[in-house]
Amino acid sequence: MQTVFLVLLLVAAVVVANAVYARFDQVPVAFLQIGAGLLLSLIPLYQDFELEPEIFLFVIISILMFNDGQNTNIRKLSHQFGTTLSLSVVLAILTVLIVGVVTHLLIPEFSLALALALGAIITPTDAVAVSSITTKVAIPGEVMTTLENESLFNDASGIVAFNLAIAAIVTGQFSVWHGITNFLYVFVGGILVGLILGYVIVSVCIMLSNMRVDAPSVIVPYTLLTPFVVYFLAESLGVSGILAVVATGLIHGIQSDRLRLTTSRLQIVMTTTWSIVASILNGIVFVLLGVSLPSVIKHLQQRDTGSVAVLIGLGVLLYVIMTLARFLWTRFDLARIRAWDTQEKTRNAFVMALSGVHGTITLAMAFSLPLTLNGSSFPYRNDIIFIAAVVILTSLLVPTILLPMTLPKQKVKVTEEELAAAKADMVTNAITLMQARHGNNASTGNVSAILSGQRVLDGRPKQAQLSALFDETFAIEQTTVDTMVANNEIDPHAAEKYMRVASQTRIQNQQTFFERLRLFFKFTFIKFSLSKKARARRKRFRQYRPRTGQTRGELIERNRQMWAQMRQIEQKPYDAVLQYLSDTITAENQQAIGIVRRAYDERHRRLSGERDMQETQNELLIEAFQLEYNFIQSQLANQTYNQELGNQLYEQISTDQLVYLQSINAD
Repeated sequence: MQTVFLVLLLVAAVVVANAVYARFDQVPVAFLQIGAGLLLSLIPLYQDFELEPEIFLFVIISILMFNDGQNTNIRKLSHQFGTTLSLSVVLAILTVLIVGVVTHLLIPEFSLALALALGAIITPTDAVAVSSITTKVAIPGEVMTTLENESLFNDASGIVAFNLAIAAIVTGQFSVWHGITNFLYVFVGGILVGLILGYVIVSVCIMLSNMRVDAPSVIVPYTLLTPFVVYFLAESLGVSGILAVVATGLIHGIQSDRLRLTTSRLQIVMTTTWSIVASILNGIVFVLLGVSLPSVIKHLQQRDTGSVAVLIGLGVLLYVIMTLARFLWTRFDLARIRAWDTQEKTRNAFVMALSGVHGTITLAMAFSLPLTLNGSSFPYRNDIIFIAAVVILTSLLVPTILLPMTLPKQKVKVTEEELAAAKADMVTNAITLMQARHGNNASTGNVSAILSGQRVLDGRPKQAQLSALFDETFAIEQTTVDTMVANNEIDPHAAEKYMRVASQTRIQNQQTFFERLRLFFKFTFIKFSLSKKARARRKRFRQYRPRTGQTRGELIERNRQMWAQMRQIEQKPYDAVLQYLSDTITAENQQAIGIVRRAYDERHRRLSGERDMQETQNELLIEAFQLEYNFIQSQLANQTYNQELGNQLYEQISTDQLVYLQSINAD
């Protein structure tokens, strides 16, 4: 139970960090997640927290690598296959060797095998981390594609090299020839196993689709289980489980069109599920870095051989060496990047070097170091985790500072303000046409309220604005009822009863949340404070014939007649209020107008008895969605909107329509 609670706190920390980043995106989300982890480290439960190393490779890395594989553009990958292999295999192996030798020379306490393990840990790059720190700069498209393809395979190269180094540490033996042959067996074998398993898994998925067993409750869990099964089987055969997972992900991505995921609902669920899972797992790794750093530093300070300052210097030096190696490799055509022009080569090589950001895989491999070796603590485990953390932080900080100085700012095709204004115009046009076609009635009002949810509105209107509107609408009702009395349409006694109902509508909606909460507790307390004797007396009183001589049935009938009278009176004041709200709506008060309109529509449905209008509402809403489509088409034809803005509006309407229709079918 304690482990479950700790994991839930990690997820909560990721959610909080992501929420903060959504509002304040000046700081990369990775730093916010590390900060959230540092806060968690203050909780006593996390002071000695350690997650089993095998969990990182089996649970976290396998899922992330499968997701990267299935999202890879296979056409671009095949076009840059030589470049990808040069960067992710040849350069990666050379970087591991250089880092290992330098580390062993500078810190002789690190055996060569341990130093090579460190090199394998800090070599992989993370394209997702690059994207998180470059949202405001324009990275050349070919550079970003190269980084994405490289990160897909150099993660696997690093993991294979890491496993070989750990095996050498455990056995105490290492042969160059054996290492090369073993690397090829593990590397190539992992790809072959992944391709075979990927073909089988996709074939089963196609078979399920042909059998009409393609519900999200079947296909989504089936896909989520895929990386676990592939990783486990590949590792059982002695080949790279990570490479097998990557290969399976590529097959899954290639065959996605053949999977016959014919329902849009399934496609949305699949995409959303994988996006959320990948985001949470990436975030958990960075939160764990923040959680573990204080404990790691404390252990390092207790040892003579692990000076924190020396390890920081070593981490920065290794980052500089890896960055310089990436720059030279790409600048002098060792990566064979033919798409780059000669004039852009130096700039792009510099961007490639700075974009060698290290993130999730680096940290996950560091945490996956064994806790023990031959019955004792694994040597220098905390040192390696700390060096990896320094490399990650440095690789995040340096491009965050230097890339904006090198690259132009990101050109936003559609600003948030433009999108918000376009949504408001689209919704207003649809509501206006619906009211013109079908009248300003309760059904149209309910559809208008649903459409208003498409607008981008900030917060809730001020209470003073709402109170003023309810005062105005109450005055309109009073004036309308007085006119009806003057025209002998209703008697003064009925008018007085109706205005008491109207007054309740105004008072209830003018109260703040805290006032309503106070009244709720007040009446609840009064209710439970009544003595049993008082409640029994009231019960006996209701059983006797009332003093008026009326029976219980007669009282019920009288009450029905009274509410029938209220329904007859209510129509004209309701129409007058709706007309006033339609005439006074502006961009500044549209949210407040919507709240007032919904309050009066709800009261009208209660009084009129029109509670079941679902079918009519569905027909009107589908018509309203079509009006929105027509509006966008006309704006695109007039070139009022650009294509990017039109596409975003189309996407919102399609998603809203799909979600609404699914909610109808669910009912």
